[in-house]
Amino acid sequence: MALFFMFKNCYNNPRKANDFMKQQKYNFKDLTLAYFQKKSKLYRAGGYKYATPLKRSPVDYQDHFFAFLMDVNICLLPVYIWVLEFLLIICGLIPPHFFDLLFYLMFALLFVSSVLLLAFFTARTSGQSFGYAILDLKLVRKSKKEANPLNLILRQALGFGVPLMIFGFFFQVIGVVLWWVINGIFVLITPHQQTLFDLIFGLIPVREPDQEIRFETKSETVKEEFVTTPIDLHIRSNYSDDGYYDVEELFKQAKENQLEVISITDHNCARANAAAKRFSGLYNIQYIPGVEIDAQYKKIRVRVLGYYIDWTNEVFEVLEQNSLKREKDLSIERVEKFENFSGIRIDVDSLMSNSRFQTITPTEITKMVFHNERTRSLPFVKKYLDSCETQSVAMSRFEADVFGKNGPCYVKAEYPDAKAVIDAIHSAGGIAILSSWHLDYISDDVIEEIVDLGMDGIECFSNDIHEQTVAATLKIVQKRKLFVSCGSDYHGPTKPKYHMGVSNCPQKALPLVRILTKAAK
Repeated sequence: MALFFMFKNCYNNPRKANDFMKQQKYNFKDLTLAYFQKKSKLYRAGGYKYATPLKRSPVDYQDHFFAFLMDVNICLLPVYIWVLEFLLIICGLIPPHFFDLLFYLMFALLFVSSVLLLAFFTARTSGQSFGYAILDLKLVRKSKKEANPLNLILRQALGFGVPLMIFGFFFQVIGVVLWWVINGIFVLITPHQQTLFDLIFGLIPVREPDQEIRFETKSETVKEEFVTTPIDLHIRSNYSDDGYYDVEELFKQAKENQLEVISITDHNCARANAAAKRFSGLYNIQYIPGVEIDAQYKKIRVRVLGYYIDWTNEVFEVLEQNSLKREKDLSIERVEKFENFSGIRIDVDSLMSNSRFQTITPTEITKMVFHNERTRSLPFVKKYLDSCETQSVAMSRFEADVFGKNGPCYVKAEYPDAKAVIDAIHSAGGIAILSSWHLDYISDDVIEEIVDLGMDGIECFSNDIHEQTVAATLKIVQKRKLFVSCGSDYHGPTKPKYHMGVSNCPQKALPLVRILTKAAK
C-alpha cells in the first residue's frame, strides 16, 4: 500500500522516482504517513477551494463505485481467508473441529478490518479510505474543508463496518447486499453522491485537486536561486516593529537587485515615506508611498496595503498610536498569562526599555526562557529540548504551543474595522489593496466580500500565497477590474526566508502590476 502511494505520485517523473529511492532509509509506514500529511497540508492551505464535489456523471459514479469495491475487498480479506480454510477442512487437510474456532477468529478479524482499520485509516488520512486514496477522492465537510476526525471515524464505523458485521451475522449475504443497495439508492438520488451516513454527519465526497507532492532529502544541500522581479511593493524598514534595515539601506539593496519600482509598507506606520521620497531621486528608483495596516472583517484578521498615500495625513498618526497602545496592552496581558502559567517572573520594565516599540512579543519571551540556564531545566521547557533535534526547533515549537491560538498564553487582539481602514486610506488620497497575508485561509467568497468594502485591488503575488489562491485572486481582480500588486514582504535578517524582489510574480503578469505603478494622480 505504501509503495503504491509513493509511486502513484512520481511514476511519471524520473526525478521524483529517484528522490523516492533515496528515501528508502525510512520505513514504508513513515513514508506513507508523510505522503498523506503533505497532501492534507496542501489541501488546507488552499487546495480545498479547487476540490470538486462528485456529481451525477458516469465518470464520477464509476470512480465512486470502484473506490467502494476496493474498500469492500480489503475489509473482506478475513472472510476470503476463512473460505480458503473452510475448503481445506472439506479436503481433510484441517481437522473439522477447528471450524468454529476459525469462524470466530475470522469474525474478530473482520471487526478489526471493517470497523477499526477502515475508520481510523480514513481519519488518519484526513478523509481518504483505501479506495478513495487510490482514486483521489476525499470525504470533507459541505464547505469542502477537511472533516472532523471523529465524524470520519463514526461515518466509516457506523455506515460501513458495523452494518457489514450485524447484517452479515444475522442475515448472511442477502442482509449485507440489501444494506449496500439502500446506500446505493442514496448515492444515486443525492446531488453529490452522499450515503445515508454522509447526510447524517454532514459530509460530501469530493475529487481532490491536482497537487504536487515533493519529498526532500536532508542529506542534499541545494543552493537556492532566487528570481527577482523589477517591482517590489511590499518592503519593511526599521520603522516597523519587525523590520531591520533603514530606508537608505533598502534603496541601496534595491539598486543592487536592479529594481525599478519599490514601496516601503511598514506595519501600521507611514513615517518611512518622508525619507523614501528623498532617496528615490538619488537612486533613480520609482517610489510609491505605502503603508500596511492591520484590520478585521467578521473576526477575520486581514491586512490592508495603502499606496499613493499622503503620509502626512493625521489619520496615519492616529492609526500608529492606536497600534502602539494595542500592542503594549497585549504585551502586558501576554506576560501576565505566561507568569501564571509558568511561575517564571518576567522583568517587564527591562524588556520594554529594550524595545523600540514598548512591546514584548512571544519570540522575546521564548528567547528569554531558553537562554536562561535555570528556566531551561524546568520540566515544561526541558521536554522541548529533549524531543527536538535543535534548539531553534525546540524554541519554535515552544512558542507555537504556548502562545499559539490554542495555547495557554494566547492573547486575542481586536483590530480596526476593515471598512474604516479602507476609508482612511482613501481619505488620504491612497489606493487600498488587500494584502496576501493569510489569504490562503480565507475563502473566495469572503475575499469578494472584503473587496466589496471598497478595495481597489489585491496583492496576488507574494512568497506565502499558495498557487491555487493566486489563481482565485486573479479571477476576482479580472471580474471586478481591480489592481494587481506583488511584493516580497522583505524584512531583512529578522525574517531570512524573504528576499527583496522575490515575489513569485511571473514575467507575463508584470504588465498587470505595472498598471498599479502608473496609477499616480
